[in-house]
Formats: sequence, C-alpha cells, structure tokens
Amino acid sequence: MTDLEFESTVKRYISMLYRVAFNYLKNKEDSKDSVQNVFIRLYHCRKNFKSEEHIKAWLIRVTINESKRILSNNKKHSTIDIEKVANELYSDETEQRDFSIELMKLNPTYSTVLYLFYYEGYKAEEIAKMLSKTTASVNMILSRARKQLKERLKEDNDE
Repeated sequence: MTDLEFESTVKRYISMLYRVAFNYLKNKEDSKDSVQNVFIRLYHCRKNFKSEEHIKAWLIRVTINESKRILSNNKKHSTIDIEKVANELYSDETEQRDFSIELMKLNPTYSTVLYLFYYEGYKAEEIAKMLSKTTASVNMILSRARKQLKERLKEDNDE
C-alpha cells in the first residue's frame, strides 16, 4: 500500500472506525487510541487486500479486537454518562441523539451488529464473517437487539 493509498483509506474510514470503537469503549480518548492503533497496524501490514470491501471488513474486525484489548487492559475503566456522550456525538440531531443514547446502552455486541447492519449497510452474512460468528447467530443478535432497542425507545416515549 502506497502512502497515498494509505492516506486515502484513513480519510475514508476514520469516522466509521471511531464509531465502531466507541460502541465498545464509550470513551472518546480510548476510541481514538483504538483507531490510531488500527491504522498503525494497517500501515505496517503487508497483506494484499482483494477489494475495497476486504479492506473495510479487515479494518472493522481489527478495530473490534483492538477495542476489546483496550477494555481488558483497562482495569480501572470508569463509567461515563451515556447522554453526555451522545450529546457530544450528535449535538444537532435530537432524534438521532436519542436513538444513539439507547443504542449505546445495549450490550456492545448488540450495538455493534446493529450499527454494521443499519448504518454501514452490511448483510448478516457479511457481519458474521467479520465477527467470526454464524449467520444464524448474527440474525439472532439482530433480533434480540431490535427487541431491546424497541422496548427502550417505547419506555422513553411513555415517559
């Protein structure tokens, strides 16, 4: 990968990878560190990617693994106010922010699968390959995540 190709790849995927990392870490600084580590790995990677989708899938998988590594190494990981975080990410779009607040309250596996499915447009089969799961498992996660999200949104509307 040339320096120009690397720079183009970083520009294309940095915000998406940040959101994937943030689904796990719920922390701006850790998410930035995760993405930075992923791009360092890409820069030093000697892998020949078959297509743009292959690069994207590889980046997502490595981001998830790096985020999990940061979580496991960070024994004193502090909790933060989800609403404050959503306000920082989506300061202008109220409805988007409310949805994101509820999405971040879900288990990271659920929120990541929902994010990849709805925001990035991946099919269940593609997500399954990225996460090393079966398609049936991803479909079950999607079903459970939708149900939990629907219940959370309904509770908020009832209040």
